[in-house]
Amino acid sequence: MGDVGSAPTDGAVSLPRFLVAPEELKAARVVLAGAQLHHLRARRLRVGSALVLADGMGTQRRGVVAALDRHQAVIEIVDELSVHRDSTLQLTIAQAALKGDKLDWVIEKTTELGVTELVIFTSERTVGRVGVERRTRWSRVASSAAQQCQRSTLPAIGGPISFDELLARSTDAVRLFFWEGHAGSGLAAVHRQHSRAASVLAVIGPEGGFSTGEARRAEAAGLHTVSLGPRILRAETAALVAGTLCQFLWGDLGEDG
Repeated sequence: MGDVGSAPTDGAVSLPRFLVAPEELKAARVVLAGAQLHHLRARRLRVGSALVLADGMGTQRRGVVAALDRHQAVIEIVDELSVHRDSTLQLTIAQAALKGDKLDWVIEKTTELGVTELVIFTSERTVGRVGVERRTRWSRVASSAAQQCQRSTLPAIGGPISFDELLARSTDAVRLFFWEGHAGSGLAAVHRQHSRAASVLAVIGPEGGFSTGEARRAEAAGLHTVSLGPRILRAETAALVAGTLCQFLWGDLGEDG
């Protein structure tokens, strides 16, 4: 099954996209090598092929392959693009650290959903240790996903921090605490109360879920406790569902193209 998205509104929509450093886009030509060159060859681009160069911070330029050999591809900048595909919602997903490659999957999929920021944290039931050295891998996963879904910017990735540090963060966002033990009002009730929110923080637990004590601390810190329905979802599934619902209720998911 192919990629599903909005109807094309610009000829650049179907062009291959490559992320480069911001300073590189200031030059008339950009050189692609290493993994970027491999990606270019995998897309079967040749001299004369058009593509898009983006810096992950909002600037995008259309380019043409001017020269290509075994070691590098030289891209000539043609013009600047004004098409941006970033969400209107400032959405932060705070995800408790997960085992194995589950966290990579969450970062990939939420990047595709258009999240603004991902914060990794540890909680009482976090399994294993997650060090700051994994940030490089997380950034690489997010970069690849952003290229695939044609985002103009990359999400910021922070952490790992503790659960209490997460609760203490100062923010004007609507703060949601997703907990399977909650039996009260759901996400729709929060949306009715904050229907025009410009920013949302969604907190998702680890494989074993949050403890009752953590839920009480979240409530005391002013977070809205909500559930995702009667079925118990895997942690990585919960992150994707929560992000999707937030983008639908407050963001641009489901809007006309």
